[in-house]
Amino acid sequence: MLATAESASASSLITMQIGAAVFNGTNLASGTVGVPDLWSGDMLLADCWSTGQDLGRGNIWYHTIDERYNHLGGLELFVTGWTYAPYVDNSAAAAGSISHC
Repeated sequence: MLATAESASASSLITMQIGAAVFNGTNLASGTVGVPDLWSGDMLLADCWSTGQDLGRGNIWYHTIDERYNHLGGLELFVTGWTYAPYVDNSAAAAGSISHC
């Protein structure tokens, strides 16, 4: 289910603006989940956001539940992890389309 303005608890399909890796936790030390990095134009499905390590552009991280790799021919993976929101969409979804975890 995609989010609407009225359903802040819903998931949101977000198009990558920059690119990011998917991590086990909300910090770099947690390590990646083992899926390819997302590039600009790829998409992810996030169901909520939380705070974590500030990588220089804020401390918002998206709980990611689905990755769609346009740069890899449309590959879709359903691996759960955390993605640094400023590298995804400058944290825009955290301001409206998804709720805090």
